[in-house]
Amino acid sequence: MSEINYQALRDAAEKATQGEWVAFISPGKYGTYAVHTPGDNHHGDIVDWPGFDEQKNAENNARYIAAFNPEVVQALLDERERNQQYIKRRDQENEEIALTVGKLRVELEEAKKRIAELEKSEEQLINERDHAESTLADMYFAATGDRPEWSNCFSFSDAVDAVVDRIADLEAKQSSPVVPEGLIKAVRFYEQVKRENPPVETGAWKDAVDWVLKEACPAVNIGIKGE
Repeated sequence: MSEINYQALRDAAEKATQGEWVAFISPGKYGTYAVHTPGDNHHGDIVDWPGFDEQKNAENNARYIAAFNPEVVQALLDERERNQQYIKRRDQENEEIALTVGKLRVELEEAKKRIAELEKSEEQLINERDHAESTLADMYFAATGDRPEWSNCFSFSDAVDAVVDRIADLEAKQSSPVVPEGLIKAVRFYEQVKRENPPVETGAWKDAVDWVLKEACPAVNIGIKGE
């Protein structure tokens, strides 16, 4: 079967007689099988009985032509066009959904990457905090002889203040300063960090604690021995 020209079929249906077509059936050996259009008379049949003369399937053919009238053809073509438009809309929607899914996949991969970076950063911060805590605990022990008990009431800042006070107390008991110039600079650097950075686990605090410990522990030990 050749390809159907739907536009040519529509044009032909629009030009044909509109309205309901009726099959006129008069069976018998010399029966009449005609198709009437609206307004036809016996001599104005669109398909008169000679058209189906002596056909074995004349009655069914006449009924078929009457049923498949121009209005039916146009209705079927209209339905086909609506279906084509629906398919086109669905294809467009599916394309948009595919683009959205692709975008979401990219965003998901970026989110996974960001989560991994944050987890790594969190682990690094925890390690730095543990290091700073251990270092400050050693410095506190060297100054006071006790291990600090960290809590909401006793923080890193409290421990460093205790060390600074201990150093000041030792210096006050000596005729000459027992704290070297490097330690004084270290303590001042720490106090600057404390003013500019709240007591959280940052790199600046870690550097400050490391420096103060490096300078303070020998001096404090000397002070304790000479006290």
